[in-house]
Amino acid sequence: MITIEQDRQITLYLNSKKLDSQLLIEVKDHFISQISNLMERKDLNFQEAFLDTKLSWAKELEMVKADLFSFRKIAKIEKEILHRRFRKMMMIAFLCALILVAVFNLNENVYLCLQGSLIVLHFGFVLYNFIFKKMKFTEYRQMSFHPLLLRNLLLLLFVIPASNMLFSTREGFWEFPLNHVFITYAVIIQIQLLYFRIKKINVLLT
Repeated sequence: MITIEQDRQITLYLNSKKLDSQLLIEVKDHFISQISNLMERKDLNFQEAFLDTKLSWAKELEMVKADLFSFRKIAKIEKEILHRRFRKMMMIAFLCALILVAVFNLNENVYLCLQGSLIVLHFGFVLYNFIFKKMKFTEYRQMSFHPLLLRNLLLLLFVIPASNMLFSTREGFWEFPLNHVFITYAVIIQIQLLYFRIKKINVLLT
């Protein structure tokens, strides 16, 4: 049976790993279960069982860089969860961007309406976060440097000039359809980041 003091020691240790609140609860449950089993089956005292458990979780709780474009360090287990979430967000944004570009080629007016709706949705989430104090303005500014958006910007810097050189039939930088893919992709990524912020799901905004 884990005492209140032992529970506090486990919490302090896991807090040092800067885990997201939901992940912390899940990992803590595993820690308590594993420590209790070790104390019962191997007749270890709490400190011995706690040490064994920490060693068995050492790889998952190792502090690593959150992303190539981030200076923040997080536990490896959280990084893996975040990157799975990021891949899903990127896929959703990319597919939506392709659909909107197809609409752009069919009817530019409909495309502009849809793009305008996305912008309105984006600012709707921004206002909701501010009004209900889900996000501070400094956090919103930090979102502009989110790893997913920085990757998009880096890709933009390399792909757009090359595409305009290869496909120079249209005049103007913003008229080429591929440019609209990046614009729409970035807006949808931001919408998802704001949505997850409302739901208190970790996406490296803080």
